[in-house]
Amino acid sequence: MPVLYIVLLALLVIVSVAGFIIGFLVWRAKLFREIFVRPHPIPKVDRSPTKIDQGTVFGRGKNWFYTTRAEYLNVRINSFDGCKLSGYFRPSVDRDTKFAVIMLHAYDEHPSETAACARLMMRQFECHVLITHLRAHQMSGGKFCTYGVYESVDLMRWIEFLKRQVGPDVRVFVFGRGIGATAALLAAQQKDFSSNVAGMIVDSPLASLEDILAVRGKERYKMGMGFMIKSLDKVAREILHTGIYTCDAVRNANHIRVPVLFFSGADDDVTTPESVRAIYDDVMAQKHMVTVDKAKHLMCYNSAPAAYEREVRKFVEHCVVRLVSIGKM
Repeated sequence: MPVLYIVLLALLVIVSVAGFIIGFLVWRAKLFREIFVRPHPIPKVDRSPTKIDQGTVFGRGKNWFYTTRAEYLNVRINSFDGCKLSGYFRPSVDRDTKFAVIMLHAYDEHPSETAACARLMMRQFECHVLITHLRAHQMSGGKFCTYGVYESVDLMRWIEFLKRQVGPDVRVFVFGRGIGATAALLAAQQKDFSSNVAGMIVDSPLASLEDILAVRGKERYKMGMGFMIKSLDKVAREILHTGIYTCDAVRNANHIRVPVLFFSGADDDVTTPESVRAIYDDVMAQKHMVTVDKAKHLMCYNSAPAAYEREVRKFVEHCVVRLVSIGKM
């Protein structure tokens, strides 16, 4: 009889362990899909919305974009891994200008959400405008979003596109929101970052994917996420050939050599002011950080439009003066 009990107990332990392992693997697979797989399938047609809420700066910018949609060309390029990237390119009225702006939207945003910021830049100087679709978003290909890692290399390809369209001496401003801002920062940390970039404006950049997952995971599951994050990182490296710990804009921020203007919302609980400050503190180039009172995630411009526009104008003027002083104008 005792032998039977021992056998049953052993079977119970084995079943329990197997059940735990299977449950963990199912949970991990679910989290991987939620984190990395593109939020929406590629639309069959890039249609204009039938109705636009113009109650925010961004809604009014989107309305302006679709009102002037005919002035934009649909463009496509291939990235380093063969992923087909889409964008809207608007040549400047002044075809001789060497200034251009690249817009990088946030996670799960439509590219037209950046139109308000594109219009803001166009008020500062005559410039060509490129509004990009990040990989795994809207009309761009790609099954996975990497929160700025692959997107930073995509940005380098878009800069090459502008060099072909405008000329090898094009002067580029990069304007990123959310993971678009993180992509800009990660690109600027590379040794081969293009010298054509005159300045970067980064609004609510993601400092570290690990930190975001740890905080959000604890809020959702009421438990530490360290072991799960390590396990997800291993899966990501196997499938994506890049990991969670790679998406860290703080680690090599001291390699950035281009001027950067940071925006952060004081009430942002996604990319908190403290996390944005961590990136800012390590940047060795000319920099400035603006924290907007009562602004939630990605809402700095909407919360304080006059101040936001003033800071952008000052930054652009500063960057132009810098270009003149170093003989690049």
